[in-house]
Amino acid sequence: MKKIISLLFLLTGYFTVSAQDEPAYVCRYGFTFEISMQKNWGYAKPVVLTVTPNTSADAANIQAYDIIEEIDGRKTENQMIDTIINWMQNSRKERLIFTVSNLKTSSKTVVLAKRCTLANALTEKDLTGVYAFYSLEDAQNQIFTCPFSTNAVSGSDFKSYKTFGFYPNTDENKRELEKIINASIRTALEKKGLKFAPNNPDLLVNTHYSYNKNLNYRKNDNAEKLPAETRYDVSTRTMVHLPIYYNPLINSQQAECFLKLGIQLIDKKRSTDNPVVVWECEANELIQSGNYTLNEYAKFHIPLMLMQYPYIKSNETAKFHYSRLRYNYTGIHYNMDKLKEIIDIDRSSPASESNLQIGDKILEINRIKFNDNPKSVAGKYKQFIYKTMNLRDPETQYTNAEGFTECMFWDKFRYAEINREFLKSDYSTAFSYLFYFEPYVNLSGTNIVTFLVERGKQKIEVKIKPLIITETIFENVN
Repeated sequence: MKKIISLLFLLTGYFTVSAQDEPAYVCRYGFTFEISMQKNWGYAKPVVLTVTPNTSADAANIQAYDIIEEIDGRKTENQMIDTIINWMQNSRKERLIFTVSNLKTSSKTVVLAKRCTLANALTEKDLTGVYAFYSLEDAQNQIFTCPFSTNAVSGSDFKSYKTFGFYPNTDENKRELEKIINASIRTALEKKGLKFAPNNPDLLVNTHYSYNKNLNYRKNDNAEKLPAETRYDVSTRTMVHLPIYYNPLINSQQAECFLKLGIQLIDKKRSTDNPVVVWECEANELIQSGNYTLNEYAKFHIPLMLMQYPYIKSNETAKFHYSRLRYNYTGIHYNMDKLKEIIDIDRSSPASESNLQIGDKILEINRIKFNDNPKSVAGKYKQFIYKTMNLRDPETQYTNAEGFTECMFWDKFRYAEINREFLKSDYSTAFSYLFYFEPYVNLSGTNIVTFLVERGKQKIEVKIKPLIITETIFENVN
């Protein structure tokens, strides 16, 4: 069982390191990866899937879908995942040299620092996810699926394509729409590292689209109650509601319009007599209202469609995961087995500069008694969620990644009532300090967290000014 747990950590970029009679540590480089089985991109090599903000990988500008070519001079091609993990896990070095490639460069060397924490420690980031319902405004975790059909021609090496251009438009009536579509495509491809070259490019971009009234449309008086889509806006980095139906409960007759948008990348390096579409992605949507235009859809969804290039995660649909954490960071690590015990403190953190020490036992946080009984804490947290549901705004309801359908933000007009609920001793809300910058948790507006700790026979009060950390991850998943 211990081996299985360690492997799960490893596969998600976490590395468990231990020696006999020494404490176990979980080490992170700040990215997750998998071994590519795609002939078009990084075949038989590790490909980066996500990069965690505020980590070594993030600072080194590692990007999703970067191919890891070498680790400390050792080639990764055709190596088993266990071997790659071993190279990263068992290295005694604090820093490793990674050589990566992507659409922009064939070889980039970066140095990543390994960050290790005790395996039985809970960080404030961990606890922010656990206590998300204290402030869903700051701890969001959602999954959505788009009807994108994506295909690639086997044998085409996408690393060989460095430039792109567009097929010339011959229809005056579509010129303005083409400008909008092409501008969105150009921005997305240039962000990936390709260069725009209108004359003799490696790839020609071709698009096709249609927006038609549904001849079988039947107006529904309860249309506002039907489940419309919530998707991620790349430009604003937020989840937004859209007048789109993508739900098994929806009948196509309930959609006012049908929308189709396709993008093709055509190889111009080969013979022009037989152009080859090396990659294509097509969206087919049910549009709730004709007020939602094709150009609005294109600007919003082209960045999502092109997340399937150069590394396709799924052919039939595209699933996306959005997570956002915003929390108070002091640098305290809590003992997973004895929660009230401070097991570690990050260097150069607000807690390290205070009077807190490793081994201190927490009695109170912000005058709220600290509950050290895991079963009791879980029960009181569930009770808090249930009994405060009436203080949330139904207009903000969404389903989170775990399938909980009643996720809602707090009602903005009831913050004083909400604050009183946080202060009730029945709920043991000590960890609400993670969101102490929010007015419904702390009406005073002063983001100073007060810890009462026991050290030996002494009781010591320590005030800490936390840092507010924000981490957003948006990824294309299987």
